Amino acid sequence: MARSGLPWVLAILFVDIAGEGMVYPITPGFLQALGGGTAQEAARLYGWSLALYAGLTLFFAPAWGVLSDRYGRRPILLLSVAGAALGNLLTAVAQNLELYFLGRVVAGATSANLVVVNAYLVDVSPPEQRARSFGLLGAVFGFGFVIGPALGGLVSDWGLRAPFWAVAGLSALTFALALALLPESLRPEDRKKTLRWLEANPFGALAALARYPLLRPLGWTILLNSLAMNMLIAVWIPYGAYRYGFGPAENGFVLAAFGLMSVLGQGLVVPWLVPRLGESRAILLGLGVSVLSLVLYGLASTPWTLLAALAVSALGAVDEPALQAFISRNVRPDEQGSVQGALATIGNLMGIVGPVAGTHLLSSFSGPQAVVELPGAPFFAGALCVSLGLGIAYRTLRCLAPSKITGP
Repeated sequence: MARSGLPWVLAILFVDIAGEGMVYPITPGFLQALGGGTAQEAARLYGWSLALYAGLTLFFAPAWGVLSDRYGRRPILLLSVAGAALGNLLTAVAQNLELYFLGRVVAGATSANLVVVNAYLVDVSPPEQRARSFGLLGAVFGFGFVIGPALGGLVSDWGLRAPFWAVAGLSALTFALALALLPESLRPEDRKKTLRWLEANPFGALAALARYPLLRPLGWTILLNSLAMNMLIAVWIPYGAYRYGFGPAENGFVLAAFGLMSVLGQGLVVPWLVPRLGESRAILLGLGVSVLSLVLYGLASTPWTLLAALAVSALGAVDEPALQAFISRNVRPDEQGSVQGALATIGNLMGIVGPVAGTHLLSSFSGPQAVVELPGAPFFAGALCVSLGLGIAYRTLRCLAPSKITGP
C-alpha cells in the first residue's frame, strides 16, 4: 500500500522544486520593486533571502525528521505543503519587504520536507533499489527546474506577483490531493517509541551520524559538495546577467537546461551506471565530474560554452543518489528520519553559507571595483571544495572490503 504513495510523494517534491523555480528568475526584480533600491542592492537582498530560507530549513529539517520517525511521514508532508501554500500567499500580497520576508519565513520553516521525502523513499524501497529510487528523486528535482523557470517566465507576463499566486494555488491543490490519497509508509512497529529532542535541533541532529563511524567522514564530503552547489545556485542568475547579458527569459532557459541535464543524469545515467560500477565507484566518479563541470562553468566565455559545460554535468549527477543509497544501507529503519535530518542539517547550513559566500566572491571579482576581473571565481572555489570532498570520500571508501568498493 505504501509503495503506491511514492508517486504522490514525488509529486509533492516536484511542486516544491517547480514552485521555487518559478519564482527564482523574478525574485531580484520583485525585491527591487518592493525596496526601491538599485539592482546591486536587490542582488544582495536576494542572497540574504536565500540564506534566510536555508537557515529556517536548517533549524526545522531535523525536527521534521525526528517527528516523522515517531508519528509517521504523512502528517509532516501534509504540513509542509500547507506551509508552502500559506508562505507564497503572503509573499504574493506583500506590499513591503517585511511581509515578503514573513512569507519566506513561513515557507522556509515548513519546506524542510526533503528529509521526510528521503525517509519515505527508504521506507518503500528495498536496499538494492535505493540508488535507482534516489536517482528518480533527483530526476524529479531536475524536471522541476526545467518546468518551473519556463512556467515562471510565462506567468510573469501577468506581473511579478503572478508566479507567487500560481505557486500558492498549486500547493493548495497538492495538499488537497495528498490529504485524500497519500498513504503512510512507516509501519507502527518501525516507529520510535520516544522522541529524542536533542536530535530535533540542527546540531544535536548530527549525533545521529556520530553513532555510525563510517558516515562521519562522508558527512564532510556532503558538506563540501553542498557548499559548492549552493554557491553555484546563488550566483547563477547574477553571473549570467553580468557575463552574458542574460535577462529573465535567458536565465529561465539556462535554468531549464540545467534541470534537463539533471533529469538525464539522474533519470537515465544513475539507473544504468550505478549497478555496473557499484555505489562507491559511482560516488567517486560523480564527484570527479562535478569538479570538472564547475571549472568549465567558470571558464565559459560564451553562452554556448556554458551549455556545453552543462552537458558534461549530467554524468556528475550520480554522486548524490549513490551517496544516499550507500548511507541508507548502513542505518536502522527507526533512524532513517534522524539520519536524513542530520544530512539535511549539513546541506541547509551550507545553504546559508553558500549564497553569501558565492555572491560575495562574484561581487569582489567582477565589475569596476573588482580586485581582479574573474567572474568565475565562485565556480573555481566550488571546484576546490568538491575536490577536497572527493579526497575524503576516496580515503573513506578505500578502507572498505573490496566487495563493497567494487560492487553494489
